[in-house]
Amino acid sequence: MGLIRFRLTVATFLDRWEPRVRRLGEKWGWPQAWLQEFQDYLNEPRMTQEEFWVRYTLKRMDAQPLLKNTMTEAEARAFYTGHEYMLWRNLVHRRHSTWRRVLVTLCGQRGALLEMGAGIAPVSAWVARRKPRWVYGLIDLESPHQAYGLWRIKHSADAWWSSKVPDAARTFDVVTALDVFEHLAKPEHIAYECVRVLKSGGYLHWNFVGNPRRNDLDLATPEQRDETVAYLYNNLRLVWEEYGYRVSQKR
Repeated sequence: MGLIRFRLTVATFLDRWEPRVRRLGEKWGWPQAWLQEFQDYLNEPRMTQEEFWVRYTLKRMDAQPLLKNTMTEAEARAFYTGHEYMLWRNLVHRRHSTWRRVLVTLCGQRGALLEMGAGIAPVSAWVARRKPRWVYGLIDLESPHQAYGLWRIKHSADAWWSSKVPDAARTFDVVTALDVFEHLAKPEHIAYECVRVLKSGGYLHWNFVGNPRRNDLDLATPEQRDETVAYLYNNLRLVWEEYGYRVSQKR
């Protein structure tokens, strides 16, 4: 247990500092792999970084009235599935993220990882380039960002997508539920599903962002947050925690 904690600590340090260096490189005009990948997906090889930011800003302005008025689960689902803005926002927020914290818990050359609320699959896409023999499952609504996430991984490894958590016949060595629970109307149910599909000895990477006020598309109540966190603490062994990011292991 001491070794995995040490490796997670080192990985977190690197995951925190590498994106900062990458952002500086972006400002200095270094070629950006995230932009090249997005150009390939859109089949727009001449799209510049400046054009990307202009288009993102326009999409954000268009989405703001809808985000402000999204209060129910049905409205959130409609927004996720029908608005392209979430694809661009996911890319902006995760374009420099690295996931060594997850990588160090992928033991062996083969296994299965499940990314809950995958969005553009930032975790799986990064890890798949380093663990190409693993199988990657994405759980999310059918949407523009889901389609991009699946496209990204299929360039590196075997991957599949579903809008529902698999049945009991399919289990996983590693499950991630990052920046997911706060957006759910029933987060405790998904927490139960994460534990159910996790293999004995497997790792769950999770967080539950708590905000004093409701941010856009945050559906979970403070009471639900407390119940969900308590459930995960009681049913998994906490291995490591820092800055709200937790790694738990199934007994």
